[in-house]
Amino acid sequence: MKLYDAQAANAKRVRIFIAEKGITVPTVQLELGTDTRSAEFRKLNSLGEVPVLELDNGNVIADSIAICRYLDLAFPEKPLMGCTAFEIGHIEMWSQRIYQELFLPIGLMVRHQLPLFADVIEQVPDFAAAQRRVMPGKWQWLDQELSDGRAFIAGEVFTFADVQGMTALMLADLFDLAPPDACTHATSWSAKMRNRRSWSA
Repeated sequence: MKLYDAQAANAKRVRIFIAEKGITVPTVQLELGTDTRSAEFRKLNSLGEVPVLELDNGNVIADSIAICRYLDLAFPEKPLMGCTAFEIGHIEMWSQRIYQELFLPIGLMVRHQLPLFADVIEQVPDFAAAQRRVMPGKWQWLDQELSDGRAFIAGEVFTFADVQGMTALMLADLFDLAPPDACTHATSWSAKMRNRRSWSA
């Protein structure tokens, strides 16, 4: 298999996941916005987005969360998405919450703000500004959730929910949207994530 990779938030999610799993996946490095929009690459993913995982049999998975799910099943030694029915459901619940509440607002802000996406969507600067304004409240939400003292987002062990959180955190850092200092539980979790080896994936 090989992973088509680039400097993009969704691709970062997969790199963190691979690092946490402790596995090796060969990569093909692409330039975002040029290589990823070429006719050749669009044969793999018609949307022209990374990451894309191409399997040895030619099958393709072109979505970061779907790629992580595949890898969790293909390399089951260190499951990050749960094993029992409850674990899978519980981790999925928190993963979706973190994606919707933290990653998505920043991602939408980026898409409506950066020139890179000007030919992809109709950009609305006021919408980008609105997404920026909601972020302090989103971090306050996470801070309240973590106030019960649990070590990680979905409980006492690191899971894919934390991978989602790390991806949001890294994107937030780029746009000066990190958790406010007053959110002590969220900033404590943030510091813990920054100390993981996968942070530099």
